[in-house]
Amino acid sequence: MRLALVVLFVMATASAQTPPPKQYQTGFCPKTAELEAGPRAEYWFEGVLGKKHVRMYLNRGGAGVVGVFYETESWVPVFLGGKWIAGQPGAVELTARTQRDFEIGEVKGQLNEGELVGAWTPKGEETGISFRFKAVPQPKCDGTEPWKSFHDSHWPITFSYPASWHVSATQDSITLTCPDASLMAYDEHEIRIWQGPEANNAASDVVQCGDKWIYGYGCKCGRNIDGCKEAVAAEQEGMTVLTADDRAWRVYCRDGGYVGLGKGSRRILTFGDAWVVIEAQGAPAELVVRMLATAKRRH
Repeated sequence: MRLALVVLFVMATASAQTPPPKQYQTGFCPKTAELEAGPRAEYWFEGVLGKKHVRMYLNRGGAGVVGVFYETESWVPVFLGGKWIAGQPGAVELTARTQRDFEIGEVKGQLNEGELVGAWTPKGEETGISFRFKAVPQPKCDGTEPWKSFHDSHWPITFSYPASWHVSATQDSITLTCPDASLMAYDEHEIRIWQGPEANNAASDVVQCGDKWIYGYGCKCGRNIDGCKEAVAAEQEGMTVLTADDRAWRVYCRDGGYVGLGKGSRRILTFGDAWVVIEAQGAPAELVVRMLATAKRRH
């Protein structure tokens, strides 16, 4: 009996000394490090790196850290991943990578009250560039700020958009990006607009059948319509506006990896031979309808 009690005591002691397995987060981007369930914290910073203005986002989960930073001159995201340095409260060490997973440098910093102080060292160089970034509130993407107008002779429409958003425009496409660096970790979490002279170029899944518009993969009038959906049509400023966003919106990390299902909004404008698609996923999707209300044909 005494031997049995000793064995039970040893087993209980060993069990008590075994740490519970760590719990990890899912559904976050970028996938540059593993984030534990806790402690959790998010940070947004702004400051000058060298001579360039920079915005940065960090997401902490236990010992792991992921993040994004970009220069406001180029708006090209750089992805960060690393850890909090053990035994040094507030100290962080991160590796910086491009969207194609090329390592381009490292960030070492100390998180103090209201700021991140440290150095950025490009890959292959020994001397780093010191920085002192100020903690700022999360940039808003809800459109509550003043808006400005977009006019371009290559585009058949004009419209308004939040003034702080970045515009990247070509003859065929426009991308509107919110200044929140955390959204840049997700693929297509921005407002995208593109045009074409035919539906096949701009909205290849949309087909007009008599007085109805249908959309979906492989949809054609008179056949293959079982899986098709009917778009809601409305008239606005001499344009036909189609609501065609009833589909699975899949969320991916910009640096690779599937996250899950999300939300999105898609509107298609057509008049004459012109087709224009306005589409967004995530938080920016909430502004598509508001932006569409400002759209007018350019005469």
